[in-house]
Amino acid sequence: MRSEEEKALLEQEDEHTRSVIKSFKSSRIWLPIFLGLGVVIFLLFRNFDATALKSITWSAHSFGWLLLAVIILLIRHLAYTLRLWYLAEGTIGFWKCAKLIVIWEFSSALSPSSLGGSAVSVFVLSHEKLGAPRTLTIIIYTVVLDSLFFVLSIPLLMLMYGANIIYPSYHSLSDISEIGYSLFFFYFLIVTYGLFFVYGLFYSPIQFKRILHFFTQFPLLKRWNKSALQLGDDMMVSANTIAKKDFKFHLKSFALTSIAWGGRFLLVNCIIIALIDTVSYSLWDQLKIYGRQVVMFVFMMFSPSPGAAGFAEFFFGNYIGDYVPKSAALIIALIWRVLTYYAYLVAGVLIIPTWLTGVIKRRRMEREAKLINKS
Repeated sequence: MRSEEEKALLEQEDEHTRSVIKSFKSSRIWLPIFLGLGVVIFLLFRNFDATALKSITWSAHSFGWLLLAVIILLIRHLAYTLRLWYLAEGTIGFWKCAKLIVIWEFSSALSPSSLGGSAVSVFVLSHEKLGAPRTLTIIIYTVVLDSLFFVLSIPLLMLMYGANIIYPSYHSLSDISEIGYSLFFFYFLIVTYGLFFVYGLFYSPIQFKRILHFFTQFPLLKRWNKSALQLGDDMMVSANTIAKKDFKFHLKSFALTSIAWGGRFLLVNCIIIALIDTVSYSLWDQLKIYGRQVVMFVFMMFSPSPGAAGFAEFFFGNYIGDYVPKSAALIIALIWRVLTYYAYLVAGVLIIPTWLTGVIKRRRMEREAKLINKS
């Protein structure tokens, strides 16, 4: 018969699982939905323009381009799925990877940052027989890949379009104001963050841990000291794994990352072309619209609301205001968020309960088997 102490051990081991499960609760999806839809409704009333709304056309042309937007969304999901499957080196089945990406996106949608959800991602992957070292390697390496996409994209877009890529009213560097300075500051943070992880992953994980330990000795950061030391240990394990990979591995990983992020932004181009007859079809203008979405997403990364809900809908029209009237932009923003944000909230609510039930049942059976073997 199992002792009370053994029962307590099982309950203690399940505590972390239950704490993560709370982050999956379907009730949490209502806040970002209300924020996003509330902003759209408020702005529609404040900036209502019947003429602008009439510029939106619904036709076979519209549905064709909207269908293309959905296809791009699926390609984006496929790229993320293939990246996870590739980084996991086939230890997780392809369809399971597709489901895990939904859960990953769902957790990110409920996090303050659109690049959030890492803690939940560790929990999710660690329950798929990857093992702790490989799980941590995947999470840390994807952070580097995602950061690299933005680190390379912003300078390239600035070289092509100058200050105008930052905001429609900027025509030269002398026009830059608070928005531009904020972008440069956020970009600096992304570069610093990315380079720091690259340094730890490819050059000196030991020094990476020492730096984390040094900074978390200060009073304001001391409460994160334990987590920082754990991250340092994780980095040493991850660096040992990544160091064995060849250039082809990194190139494929970054290519899949670029396809996934590129799909997120190209989807907006398709929606605009679908609904606005007057928008320019030239490659130059379409690339500028794409670039504006990249810039806006940098701001979204630092939004305090879950998944940048409310923020994205509020500022979307400002970033494409020279191509689309504001009232029409709100409808486009709503469709864009439904496809790339709300859809993952709904999909997560549908997929996660079954996945969690299986995880909890499997964990308990494995632990009970271990206790039986010990007795």
